[in-house]
Amino acid sequence: MTRTRCFVAFELAEESRAYVQERLAPLQTLLARELPLRLRPVPAANWHATLLFFPGLEDDERAALWEAVAADVAAGAWRGIGFDWQGFALWPTPRRPGMLCLVGADYPAARDWPLYGRLEQQPFAQADLRHVGRFVPHITLMRAAERRAVDAREAWTALAPRVPPLDPRAVRVERISLFLSVVSRERPIYPRVHSLPLD
Repeated sequence: MTRTRCFVAFELAEESRAYVQERLAPLQTLLARELPLRLRPVPAANWHATLLFFPGLEDDERAALWEAVAADVAAGAWRGIGFDWQGFALWPTPRRPGMLCLVGADYPAARDWPLYGRLEQQPFAQADLRHVGRFVPHITLMRAAERRAVDAREAWTALAPRVPPLDPRAVRVERISLFLSVVSRERPIYPRVHSLPLD
């Protein structure tokens, strides 16, 4: 059996994705011209807000993981969920950015999600837990095209007044999905293994 990197994530509703793309377009032009770090767009089909990332799970472990996620969806664990999206931001910080993300406010209620209550059980215990303690929803929209440390604080501060604002009510997560974290230049889209609507 093969261990494969995978993750469980929320996906935006189609109209929300289109709205973010529309707001992002002028910012991409500004960043290309004024940011001291070259960023590449992430395909919109890959936009997601990760709940759990696994460095490697076997087929039967992924099946058990998704069975639990599907049970949580059926029980209404995420029904009507909404995040307070703050807007576009360099991630994790402008001091040393690696991405441009759509970032939401800290979401303390995530601690009550049944999925996070299973993290001492298998296969959930195999998740990368570095970002589980404090859930800050974020969706990667652009990635650094080069591996070098760049302090972008000054450039980002100068750009801030021109960053397109977002109406958080126009950005809605609609689905939860299980993806394989395997992409290449030839196949740039994460394979979606399972997906369910939240409501």
